[in-house]
Amino acid sequence: MSGAEELRAAKESRADLAQRTGRPGHGDTVTRMVNAAVYRATHQRVRDEAPATHPATTVEPAPMTPLGPSLSEAVRTAGARIAALKQNALRTPDGVMRYVDIGAGAPVLLVHGIFGGADAALRQLAPLVPDGFRIVAPSRFGYLGSALPAGASPARQADAFAALLDRLGIGKTAVVATSAGSTSALQLAIRHPERVSALALVSPNGPGCQHDQPPMPRALARALWGSERLMWLLRRRFTARLLHMMGVPEDVPLSDADRRRVDAELDGVFPVTERVDGVLFDAFVSNPDVNHGYEFARVTAPTLVVHARDDALAPFWAAVALAQSIPGSRLRVIEKGGHLLLGEHPEVAAEIGALLRSVESTKD
Repeated sequence: MSGAEELRAAKESRADLAQRTGRPGHGDTVTRMVNAAVYRATHQRVRDEAPATHPATTVEPAPMTPLGPSLSEAVRTAGARIAALKQNALRTPDGVMRYVDIGAGAPVLLVHGIFGGADAALRQLAPLVPDGFRIVAPSRFGYLGSALPAGASPARQADAFAALLDRLGIGKTAVVATSAGSTSALQLAIRHPERVSALALVSPNGPGCQHDQPPMPRALARALWGSERLMWLLRRRFTARLLHMMGVPEDVPLSDADRRRVDAELDGVFPVTERVDGVLFDAFVSNPDVNHGYEFARVTAPTLVVHARDDALAPFWAAVALAQSIPGSRLRVIEKGGHLLLGEHPEVAAEIGALLRSVESTKD
């Protein structure tokens, strides 16, 4: 299918979704919350730590220790995982930013999605980066100890990314972002084009009418998504609901590898109390912000957009429209896999790797 045909089909799908979401009684409360918000910040004073020495090692996702059968064990294990990240801390005008800096070579900035943090970036995105690159994975506003400043926006998050690059002595970097993290990654490419050598957006949050439906009341969202007990109940008793909320298509058979990955993502949202401020920021501010006059034509870095047709969380047609709006961008279409791109898709890592290698010499 040509680019024009993809765009035409995307517009038709978008019109159909707009009509369906306008019907009275569309979806239950949980589904509305997921569609708008499936996507805490600490303000404690911390010492501005010097960046840790980053060893020249291959970045591989570490095996995740099972959370355990009880809530108390789950919370304890999840907390130990975060401590094991050994995040650095950087004081910025918007407060403390936590980040991980590992590997050596040309830099790649990894930008996580909702319910994420530096741990999610390493788990989901680092496997897409070839050997021989330096990985910088910040925890965005409100995630895993990174501050959530008053008046936070994707633009301010992008400026904080630039401050982090300054601190690390990185003049230019490739950027790989996913889902809700794509919004601030786009702002970095728009506001600081001289800092971005290449941009890869995986299952990105794109503009469109999917952001028009108001999310559930913010207080209710905080009570649900910020409760370890309620989230643990969903994890243990309502796994099918959570899989739907994560964008796992019902008609895609899951291999053993897929099931291990899904379990890792379900467990990876804990501890939710260390992420809830970021989740609320994404759901109520960052995701819908992409509809507010982004100058996509100012993105000058070579850009790759990767998206599955059956993504139920971030609509495929929005990714097509996003790719059409960024000059010279390429769209890699995955036929099945949902939001997590489940299944075997070696072409995704191959294309992202090719993009990163094509700009590797711009590391300084």
